[in-house]
Amino acid sequence: MITQLKFISKEYKHIRILTIEGILAFYLVFFNLGKLDLDHSFGVFDKIGWAKDLGLYIQKKSYESKLIKQIEATPSLVRENWELGLFYLDTENNPELAIQYFTKGFENDVTGNFPFQNKIFESHIRLGHELFKLDEMLFKFWEYDYTLYSKIWQEKYEKALSYYNIAIGMESSSFYNDPRTAEFFNLEGNLRLYGNDFVNAEESYKICISLQNDREECFIGLALVKLRNSANFPESKYAMDSEAYSLIQRSFEAHEKEEKLLSKHGLFEYWVQSPAYRKDQMPRIELLASELTQKKTDIGLYQYVLGLSYYDNWKEKLTPKMLKSFELAAEKEPDSLDYCIEYGYSYAYYEDSIKGIQLLENCKQKFTPTYRLLSYLGDSYLLAGNYEKARENHLEAENSETFSGQRVQAVSNQNAYSIGRANLLLGNRNEGIKYLDLACNGGQGLKQACSRLAKEKE
Repeated sequence: MITQLKFISKEYKHIRILTIEGILAFYLVFFNLGKLDLDHSFGVFDKIGWAKDLGLYIQKKSYESKLIKQIEATPSLVRENWELGLFYLDTENNPELAIQYFTKGFENDVTGNFPFQNKIFESHIRLGHELFKLDEMLFKFWEYDYTLYSKIWQEKYEKALSYYNIAIGMESSSFYNDPRTAEFFNLEGNLRLYGNDFVNAEESYKICISLQNDREECFIGLALVKLRNSANFPESKYAMDSEAYSLIQRSFEAHEKEEKLLSKHGLFEYWVQSPAYRKDQMPRIELLASELTQKKTDIGLYQYVLGLSYYDNWKEKLTPKMLKSFELAAEKEPDSLDYCIEYGYSYAYYEDSIKGIQLLENCKQKFTPTYRLLSYLGDSYLLAGNYEKARENHLEAENSETFSGQRVQAVSNQNAYSIGRANLLLGNRNEGIKYLDLACNGGQGLKQACSRLAKEKE
């Protein structure tokens, strides 16, 4: 019997020890009820995870309950509103509740001893951060085509922006400490970049870098501002693209020992925007595309740029790789019109004009038609020998007011040349010469249009 009791005692010894440790931990916590000391050391009991966590939970609930009761009894209390606001903001990560108590405190603080406005500002920024989870959509946010981002994130974007605007409206207030961190200016830069407000986006990213000079997102964000804005300044495009590349390289150097996924993604953005710098980079693009595709399986940009690289260095043997890359880009991001067009037109030009036309017609049904889509569709019909459809699509692209803001002179010249050729092939010589003349543009347009025009006039 004694032996059995000893055996049972040994079997349940660990349970007795845990029970005693738990009781002692709660005993220590008991002396802190109504207070909040999350850094309080329980000595050896800090190693008892479950006991300490439960003890701190009880302590927090007791502290919260005490303050709420005091405020309910006397709503005009200032310090208690301040402390409860801090509790919700810093401990519970609930900025919405924090704003409620900071606002009450601010309304009753006649002495100005507490920086309530500062904390209200910070709470609104935190609310924006919570809604606008950049870590979830970082790469999609910077995708070349905005369609997917707009579709998924518009609601969150508007809510985040509303909190952001509330905070910015308080900028004239005096702060003991400015709560706008590098993360805030990164968010501000992204919001401005999304709205094509390049001047102010650049300012935000520069402040972000000044506050945290190793922040990868801000270097890449500033690089994208340069790349996107360079299209508006053709005379400065080379210099702005070079600045963008330097920023990406600096980001690589600052994160030498890290994965640098964002910096690598930035390179692909750079290669899309600056094709002249892409031509000799095919081995590097292949290597990085393989790496990033494994880590970001739903991003089409890497395959898209890889396809463009094969196009830049085109040889007959590269055609299957090029078409496969464009196909994968379109599959990974079915909401991207750019990828849809590139795959369809490349297939029509390099492989099968009939199937390519089918792919482009699918794009036309799925998306709102654009100037670029109709231009490529017209070219594809011309390749297939359907001159009526070719002329129809090109004329719609060039004559519709819907596309007036999308027209590019070089493409317009190509469209005019295609319309001219289609008219000639359909037997309408006068219209053919008219459009060849437009495409030649007094010798400033397409050389082949000028040559064909001269031949037709002989």
